[in-house]
Amino acid sequence: MKSPSRAVHGNHDLDSDKDDKSSARKLLKSKVLEVPHQVRKKYGFIILWAAVGLDLVISVLGYPVIGQAVSALFVIVYLADHISIRRALCSFWFAVIDVFFREISVGGDSKLLHLKDGRAVIFVCAPHVNQFIDPIVVMKTVAETTGRHVSWMVADISYKRKVIGFFAKVLRGIPVARPADYETAGAGFITAERSAVRGHGGTRFTQQLEKGSVIIVKKDGVKASGKVGRVIDDENLVLTAPLSYKIEVRKEAHEHSYMHALSPQWTIAIVCFLTVSLIYLVSAMGYSFPNWWPAVWMVCLQIACLVTHLLYAWIRDGVMHSAMVGEYFRDYHKAVHLSKPDDTKGEEQAGLLEKEGEVTRELNISDPTAFTFLPYVDQSEMFNQVHEHLQKGGTIGIFPEGGTHDGTNLLPLKWGVSTMVLGALAKYEGKQPLKISIIPVGLNYFAPHKFRSTVSVDFGDAIEISETLVEKYKNGSKEDKQEANREVMELVMLGVRSCTLLAKDVETLHLFRTLRRIYVPQGTRLSVADNVALTQGFAVGFDRVKNDPRVEALMRGASEYRKMLLEYRVRDHQVQRFQGRLFSPQQARVLRWTILMRVLTLVSLALPIFPWILSLAPCGLIGRVVSDIQARKVKKMSVIGTWKVLMASAFVPLIHVIYTACCWSSFGRVAGLLWFFFAPLAFVFMIFASEDEIRIFQSLNALLLIFRNKDIGNELYHRRTQLRKELLALQQEQRWLSGIDSSLKQTLERRQSASNDFFTIDDKKEEDA
Repeated sequence: MKSPSRAVHGNHDLDSDKDDKSSARKLLKSKVLEVPHQVRKKYGFIILWAAVGLDLVISVLGYPVIGQAVSALFVIVYLADHISIRRALCSFWFAVIDVFFREISVGGDSKLLHLKDGRAVIFVCAPHVNQFIDPIVVMKTVAETTGRHVSWMVADISYKRKVIGFFAKVLRGIPVARPADYETAGAGFITAERSAVRGHGGTRFTQQLEKGSVIIVKKDGVKASGKVGRVIDDENLVLTAPLSYKIEVRKEAHEHSYMHALSPQWTIAIVCFLTVSLIYLVSAMGYSFPNWWPAVWMVCLQIACLVTHLLYAWIRDGVMHSAMVGEYFRDYHKAVHLSKPDDTKGEEQAGLLEKEGEVTRELNISDPTAFTFLPYVDQSEMFNQVHEHLQKGGTIGIFPEGGTHDGTNLLPLKWGVSTMVLGALAKYEGKQPLKISIIPVGLNYFAPHKFRSTVSVDFGDAIEISETLVEKYKNGSKEDKQEANREVMELVMLGVRSCTLLAKDVETLHLFRTLRRIYVPQGTRLSVADNVALTQGFAVGFDRVKNDPRVEALMRGASEYRKMLLEYRVRDHQVQRFQGRLFSPQQARVLRWTILMRVLTLVSLALPIFPWILSLAPCGLIGRVVSDIQARKVKKMSVIGTWKVLMASAFVPLIHVIYTACCWSSFGRVAGLLWFFFAPLAFVFMIFASEDEIRIFQSLNALLLIFRNKDIGNELYHRRTQLRKELLALQQEQRWLSGIDSSLKQTLERRQSASNDFFTIDDKKEEDA
């Protein structure tokens, strides 16, 4: 007789035998099914081989279209099995960014070498001036530098949208619920006196509000807000501080050009009118195109779009220009406007060095007023996702300013990044504590919304959080946690400022760039990153030397010099060649020959480029109109570049297919195939050729200036020379650029010594003359 325990074990053994047989059958079945899977993964070229073979066999049987469809299906299966959707999507957007920007320069990439040990990383990026383009630029730079994929914090409302949400999920974004996205109308009306708020007309404070909610009141053109500190009952609550609003103090009001743009309705009407008129004109002239009518109609539409684009730009910016050289002429138009005499010129120049900012004012409400509120959002789930991502050694990107803006300075940074880091470090303490590095990233654009502009991505020194701060955050009181957050954010702010080009306004930023051009010795060519670092050196050192009267005089002189450059349409590097020009007949003949050759070069480049500019005119017009519409909606320039890229990504392939169909129907299958496969290559050639043409065209301005009026050229040269001497003297005495990188400083000092010798010889020549 078996003991009970033995019986139990025996039954267990029988059951285990059955389970073993069942698992063996499943394993055999899985192995059988695994064979084709392994063949497909390891020998994927077999699928391509079968695709080619099936296409040929079915085509020989007399069904070429079916053969091509079957082979295309096999190719799609191969691509879906071997290519990551995330990598494919990243590659696509990286290629788009490479086309949009002429150069993406990287500074401080050597500071990222220690990230290869598998630690978690948070990239803190600022300023956020280019909406969706900013994260793509950072993703591309980080991927090429470190091989890491950056997961971005994405607004929950964007994460739930169909298109943007799809991209965010594929790119491993982390949703963040922002209270501002859930603004809700409150029941009833309120009055407020200081921190006390009283409800009227059926308010439901206890049901709608809680501690941490935000009340918003829009009255008399201002938007005031206050955080709820305590809810007493349905008609009474207390705020943590009185309702307040901010007023931005500016030297002068500036209205963006997109506010003057044509309406979409008028733009469409003009395009339709011009297209129909051109088609009617071609028909009235008696030309007969029996097979070419699709191409003729398309050319008429292209011409109409190009003319409408020029008219649109003239109404928007005050000058007619193409999409690629518009900013140059718009700067000239502004310079002419700025150079007009003004009775307050002295006051403006004196105010150039004064700080601008925001003034906070309180709002008391005596009359019952409607209100909205932002609910308190529990972010614990989001922080858990972030902590898990960091615990696995992931990489996160965040814009701590909380939103895009058009300013040249940083917005106040949110505490989210400090809470993420401190929370993760406190959560995963142990024998092998979690390693997290915070990397500041500065995004320094020269023209963020302009096609084929440049951008510099500058990485700062890694920020490591001390164990003392982590311990204070983990075991301390509420005040200790706030203090720990505050100390981390101070480190983050210092790090971001160290790699970001900041100025109090756009005019001052342009002056710093003008000083940088004047300071760099002739013949010295710096990278985009070095240009940003040198300009940043002037911006950082300005606060230390601005009280010197010589600095104020230098800034005024640089401002006048910049306005002259824009007024006469010449560049600073061209002014360096103006001295002693055109005094002999031989030099005059050489100049005439140079001008003639450059004009001929312009014409020879324009002939092949113009058809491509014409073919892209519809895309350019659509991108300009849609981006202006979006800018007017949010009253920000920061969305213009994003919508240009989105519209081009959507409409360039669509119009390419339409053009292919027109060529196929008008000129035959061979012409259609040639256009489909080789037109994109010609488009890339057109981009580089048009950039050369713009540079040649801009150089003609300087040549024509000194040909017509050599005195202006000499005046610009001597004014620049004087500014350079004053700047070098200030640098020698005040050490204005003491904060720039040592290697860059040594390079410039070596060049400056040779340049100073040149100036000495030059001065002696002038004295002898």
